[in-house]
Amino acid sequence: MITVVFSLLPFLLSTSLHAEERKISKAEEMATAGSKEPVAELNTLGTTVKTKLTEEQAVEQLKYMMVKGWIKMERVLVESGSFLPFGMTLMPDGEFKSLLVNSNVTEELTVSPEFALNAVIENLKAIAETRAVWGVGLMYIQAQEKKDGTFEQRIQVLTEHIAGWARHWSYPYKVVDGVVKLGAPTETLAKPVYFSKK
Repeated sequence: MITVVFSLLPFLLSTSLHAEERKISKAEEMATAGSKEPVAELNTLGTTVKTKLTEEQAVEQLKYMMVKGWIKMERVLVESGSFLPFGMTLMPDGEFKSLLVNSNVTEELTVSPEFALNAVIENLKAIAETRAVWGVGLMYIQAQEKKDGTFEQRIQVLTEHIAGWARHWSYPYKVVDGVVKLGAPTETLAKPVYFSKK
């Protein structure tokens, strides 16, 4: 039996996330019901009740997927100062999977961030059309020019839930002494694209 966790997932804004060093929160242990519809099985005193996910529950699942993606890319960001755009999926059983463009074919052949972004977007569309996943997401770096002519790099995270909710988070960041420091994110409601009803 699967229980939906209602607590908010705390985000560490100025510390490094290392999977082997940090404790796994209850939200990260969260898994969704293994059905084809976005429903949650709630166990109350031995009675199982099926109900549609609320927006809050769907957003918690999107945050869970984002944290799993963050863990996946943080090491690469620290080591190389950047990372190629990649996709994220959340399965109905709570399993996280990432979608990466392999750029290590040869030393002479490199993939541009634009190519990787477009390839990931096309693959996420195809995956979402199957309706076999509960969440899809995209994570990439975007440089924004400031008024003084310098650039602020931000980690952009676009996520979407099969239940019809989408969120976009934008994090300013810096890598200082081998640790990724995140600024306060801007969270924006978004219109579903991958799971939109046609």
